[in-house]
Amino acid sequence: MKAAKENNASNRKSLAPGPLLAPNSLLAPNSLLAPSPLRSGISLIEITIVLVILAIMTAAAAPRWADSLQRYRVANTANRILADLKRAQLTAFRSSTTKTVTFDVDRDQYSIADVTPLERPSGNYVIALAEPPYKSSLISVWGRTGTQTLTFDGYGIPNRGGNIVIGSGRLQVTITVDAVSGTAVIQ
Repeated sequence: MKAAKENNASNRKSLAPGPLLAPNSLLAPNSLLAPSPLRSGISLIEITIVLVILAIMTAAAAPRWADSLQRYRVANTANRILADLKRAQLTAFRSSTTKTVTFDVDRDQYSIADVTPLERPSGNYVIALAEPPYKSSLISVWGRTGTQTLTFDGYGIPNRGGNIVIGSGRLQVTITVDAVSGTAVIQ
């Protein structure tokens, strides 16, 4: 009988609760998030792996980003040239005078004589395509380099038609000016 009492006492001791901790405590002794003297921060290997992954992602995205930026620049430049050609044509028609658009391929700019600039009340109307926001270049106008002109008469009819080629990086776009109507379109 004495042996049975000792056996019951040892069973009660093994059923005794451990330290008082909440059942879902993050600091439970066997928890992975419990502070440990062996794990106090991020290791150099983990940082290196993250940096390698970021470098690979950047290297994969950079060419697409550059191509997208070039497409944006050349489209923006082409739309500006189209708008300015239309403005010169309408100004010539409304005033019944000639208006000349002068393209300077070597300097990547063009100007419209006797037209007020949009961004200031007076001065010459000059658009530098190599400057922001365009950062593009004139490749050729009418198949030539140097200084080329397009003149609209008092009826808005151009003195010539042809192609204006602009580029940004590897991308080039051609604007075609109709010799009869003066309508310009992006090809």
